[in-house]
Amino acid sequence: MAKLLKLERLIFLPLLILISPSLLAEMKRVDMQFDNEDRHYLIYLPKDSSAESPIDLVIGFHGYAGTASGFELEVTGGFNQFADKYNFIAVYPQSLYLFEEGDYYSTFNDLTGSKSGSQLLEICTLDAYKYPKFSNCKYPSRCSYQPCTDDIGFVRQLITDIKKDYKIQNIYVFGNSTGGLFAQRFGCSHPELIKGILNVSATQIFGYGCIPSLPVSLTIYSSEKDTAVPPINVEASDGYLYEPMSRVIQNFVDKFKCKKFYNETVKNNETFVKMQYTECADEVVITSILNLEGYHVWPETGFDDLTKKSKWVPYGYCATDLQPELKNEKCRENLNIDPWGADFLVKHLLSIYE
Repeated sequence: MAKLLKLERLIFLPLLILISPSLLAEMKRVDMQFDNEDRHYLIYLPKDSSAESPIDLVIGFHGYAGTASGFELEVTGGFNQFADKYNFIAVYPQSLYLFEEGDYYSTFNDLTGSKSGSQLLEICTLDAYKYPKFSNCKYPSRCSYQPCTDDIGFVRQLITDIKKDYKIQNIYVFGNSTGGLFAQRFGCSHPELIKGILNVSATQIFGYGCIPSLPVSLTIYSSEKDTAVPPINVEASDGYLYEPMSRVIQNFVDKFKCKKFYNETVKNNETFVKMQYTECADEVVITSILNLEGYHVWPETGFDDLTKKSKWVPYGYCATDLQPELKNEKCRENLNIDPWGADFLVKHLLSIYE
């Protein structure tokens, strides 16, 4: 979530290839009323699944200025393929959004970026970029940028609804950027529901971290060159403040009394330093993955086969025909994103270790 990313998105106007309706046939939209607001989410059922068979549920949250459909198709390179591969139901909630001067803004409320002007610890510097304020926040602070809505309750309700139709076993949450902040916050708020959290390209807001009261596995992925939500430095390029990734990991390790640690370097097109803590309470696993070459994107999404270098790419600010009211640019087909990086993270979310 950064001014830099927003501006780059606005000037990036590639040739768009519209999505064929046949590609959307297997993912459905569910509209609902929650807290007197119109809300919706997208749901994908894996091939050969049935309502009678036990199945896991994986919920993914888009980032700032993103959409549910753009998150599935572009940010993750087509996350539904992993629902088929590992046999789980995939759900993508849509956050509230607003339009200001023709630009689209959206994000979930992780209970930090919607703080009122009376909060003791501000979450941004004095010269931080000023993001648009959501109208449902009565007393926004100068740093607030999230809607003042009960997104945690919204997600809890959709879980309850889905459980009425399917025999849900384990539930996992993950998210990108501010969606990662929200995924971790939801896991902290409802550890009795969640088995694992994957926080991608985010950590937690400085001074407002959280730890679940019950053991929950956590994987945090970030990139050394990420300036939007830096994994090491506290201050981001837009002036917002974040906890260092190492501190968030250590808080979980201490809370769940992990006894064993190992680290390794994983090399594919990019290089990753993985630190993992095991033999924790209730056999949870705590993992940090640092990309030494990537930016504010999923692993290897920005890798260029021609130059053999990585870069930031503006994925996920689009929408498919499942979300026509958003009026965003149409998502692109055939981006040819190598699934290795997303699969690498999904395995950690689901605790699939080879």
